Amino acid sequence: MEIRAVSFDLGHTLAFPRYSWSQNILADVGIGVSRGDLEETESKLRPWFDDLVLAEGVSDELWQRYYIRFFAEMGAPAEAIDGLLRAIYHKHAEGVGLWTEPAPGAGEVLETLSGSDLQVVCVSNNDGRLPAMVEYLGWSDYFDLLVDSGAIGFSKPDPRIFLYALEQLGRKPAELVHVGDYYSVDVVGARRAGAVGVLYDPLGSYGSVDCTVIAELNEIFNLVNGNQ
Repeated sequence: MEIRAVSFDLGHTLAFPRYSWSQNILADVGIGVSRGDLEETESKLRPWFDDLVLAEGVSDELWQRYYIRFFAEMGAPAEAIDGLLRAIYHKHAEGVGLWTEPAPGAGEVLETLSGSDLQVVCVSNNDGRLPAMVEYLGWSDYFDLLVDSGAIGFSKPDPRIFLYALEQLGRKPAELVHVGDYYSVDVVGARRAGAVGVLYDPLGSYGSVDCTVIAELNEIFNLVNGNQ
């Protein structure tokens, strides 16, 4: 069936966190790290986190476990981790949150897609601030629909979040391709709804996986044009 709609995750797909915030928080406990160090650690933890999601589902407690391990991997002493968690959560609670740095080429890809016959969607596990985040990034005009798990009560990989999007769009599952950075959350969730899941993996975090993988967002054009 022909693709009629393209959906994107937000965090670590269309937008990245302000890594300087994590660098400053770690510096406060005497740990100096580069952006590359942070990205490398995130990449390393993805398969581990995927296994937890598939076993337990997504939850606030699971994300807390993720950040505990993340800060430990960055070299933070055990006694400092509670303070680091409070600091990062406090920072994320400010304004529109951490996700304020556009991914390479994201704006251009969204602009091109929005000018096509395709419907463009953002499906994000979020806390109700997705519209504000998208507006901050200057992308509000590019989307036909924003789906925020905090607003509708279903989080990826629960297929109901995608089924909600499909109902709003008036599309069949096979007409939607969804792009995201976590196999367990984005690819599995899209598939459970009958849609196509594509893994965005610019750092090569994953080995061999049973789905289409793209390293650059503009590779989505090959898929929607039928050149996969």
